[in-house]
Formats: sequence, C-alpha cells, structure tokens
Amino acid sequence: MAAYTKKPKARSRANAPLTEEAARKLVLKKLSKMSKVKLFELGQRAGIYTKTGKLTKRYRDDAEPAA
Repeated sequence: MAAYTKKPKARSRANAPLTEEAARKLVLKKLSKMSKVKLFELGQRAGIYTKTGKLTKRYRDDAEPAA
C-alpha cells in the first residue's frame, strides 16, 4: 500500500504580501464599511479617544509636539 502524500498547495496571489499602498487601501475599505459605533470603539482601543469621546492628550492640539 502506497503512503499518502499531500500535494503541495498552489500558491495564489492572495497569500502574497501586500504592498504598502494595497494594504492602506484595504484598511480604508474596511474602515469605510464600519458603523460609526464600531469605528469609535476601534478608536478607543487604539488610544485615540477617551470613553467620553474626547481625543486623548496625545492627539489633541494642546499636546506636546512629538520629537
């Protein structure tokens, strides 16, 4: 009886690394499909917004300039 051997999967372009521009377009496309609530929650988790909806100190105009 012959041993079972898996055929190697054909590599598709879907597995290829994205260029920076392609990755940016993909992210923007996904963000544009999100509801305002989900987008706000994402901003909170990223540390951009506080729970009350204000910008965190780092993102406000009165924040210290980044080096």
